[in-house]
Amino acid sequence: MISKKVRELFVSLMEASDSAAVYYDVETEQYTGYFNAAVVDKYIDLGALELVEKQGDEVTILLNNRDDFLSSFAAGIREAANGNDQSYADYNANPFAFSVGFEHFHQLAKKKRPNPDYICHGIESPKTGLVHQQ
Repeated sequence: MISKKVRELFVSLMEASDSAAVYYDVETEQYTGYFNAAVVDKYIDLGALELVEKQGDEVTILLNNRDDFLSSFAAGIREAANGNDQSYADYNANPFAFSVGFEHFHQLAKKKRPNPDYICHGIESPKTGLVHQQ
């Protein structure tokens, strides 16, 4: 099980958009926002993230091996939606990202009233029926 603070960090990256708390720059593949500094520092030390810039509390980071993370995160959501278990994580390039996506799907499923405007990588929009891709 992934801690809530860690899941929140990586889910915030997957939710990044022009209107979200975290901004994703398509040109540079950088994420900018206000993150839990201790969690960011831990994952920088582990090599999952790279610090680009810090201005006050606002931080800009890169997600290392981003393509693998995105595909594995979306696979975790897909498998959870299909009712499968986390054993499929072993078949992904990034088992950690798979688990974050898997657990995020289950957190969303607990909500009584899902937000129809919610945007997150790998999540299907109830309005359009399309899966959001970052």
